Amino acid sequence: MNIPYSKPTTVKDIQTRLSSMHPDFSKGTRRIADFVMANPGVVAILSAAEVAKRCDVHASTLVRLAQNLGLSGFRELQSVLQTDLAATMKLPDQAVEPSRPNPEPREQLKLRLLAESGKSFNQAASEAAERYWSENPEVEFHTELHISHSVDAEEMAHRISTVAVDADGILLVAREHPAVNRAVQDAISRGTPVVCLTSDLPASGRTAFVGSDQYASGSMAGWFCGRLIPRNQVGRVLFVCSVPFRCQLDREQGFRQILRTEFPMLSIEEKVGSDESVEMTYEAIRRHIANSGPPAAIYNVSGANLGIGRALEDEGLAGKTVFVGHELNSNSRMLLEKGVMDMTIGHDFDREISLAVDCIRMAQKRVQPVSQITPSLLYTRYNCAIP
Repeated sequence: MNIPYSKPTTVKDIQTRLSSMHPDFSKGTRRIADFVMANPGVVAILSAAEVAKRCDVHASTLVRLAQNLGLSGFRELQSVLQTDLAATMKLPDQAVEPSRPNPEPREQLKLRLLAESGKSFNQAASEAAERYWSENPEVEFHTELHISHSVDAEEMAHRISTVAVDADGILLVAREHPAVNRAVQDAISRGTPVVCLTSDLPASGRTAFVGSDQYASGSMAGWFCGRLIPRNQVGRVLFVCSVPFRCQLDREQGFRQILRTEFPMLSIEEKVGSDESVEMTYEAIRRHIANSGPPAAIYNVSGANLGIGRALEDEGLAGKTVFVGHELNSNSRMLLEKGVMDMTIGHDFDREISLAVDCIRMAQKRVQPVSQITPSLLYTRYNCAIP
């Protein structure tokens, strides 16, 4: 499809171009085009997710439609609609400030970020929530963070029930457990949406999930471990995990599948429990090396990368044992830069917090939000300083 030479600047431009391009569109794109042509005022104020929901298409279809018009994406399309509609609604002797449309006031929200994980993960999640609050004052975030080994499932379930009483929505990071699932179900039944971040709880009936495809992340880790170990070298891979988070189980399945099908000379013989504690992980890794010898690679699906890194350094294995983990933070960045860690798989916390808030807003309007799968991000020593 040919993209128009110049960008449309009015509602009429957009309607004319969509009409002329209409025969070339797919069925889903036609629904979006028809909706935009018939309801420019509605499209000017709704989010991309809400417009896509009304047309029963993915939000990416709306982005591609805007790009076919010669615009950068939905935000620019919406800006054109807002500016032109504002101009047509003014009185003759009034001047409209250019490029300053007045967005519809957004409803105030009081949200809770409730997370149990490692210290560095919790800190990164909390900082992303604070950044969102500072940029969106109508959304008030309160965080409650727990280290996994310091709280059990029953306590976590109690905290979910407690914070649900006065919250407009909960962003939740928690292990998979019947008590936690029941607490989530109860919160939703009382009208408090619950969006799971990073680790999904599908059996809980959560409102939505926002995060990466963890099976694919584990597959990626398996592929790189296999490629970084010298070709045809027979070796053992040490697997490090913690409490039963679904994300860790999915990562392990993806990792094992790749090793089984692509690198049969490598085997996972043992697991080491981290309990998301740097000290416990450090001791566990050193005990394993003393009893079984150095592993060819270590894959950490949990937190406490720092404990693994320190153990490798103290054993003289830094740069010799392949080390792959998750989450880019100050600790993993330091390990990457020193060459102790080979790769970490991260994700965009800021984007995920924003998507989770959108899901809660949709749920409050009695629109069922769609779970959002975000890209996994790959970091090595050469690009870990970018974020």
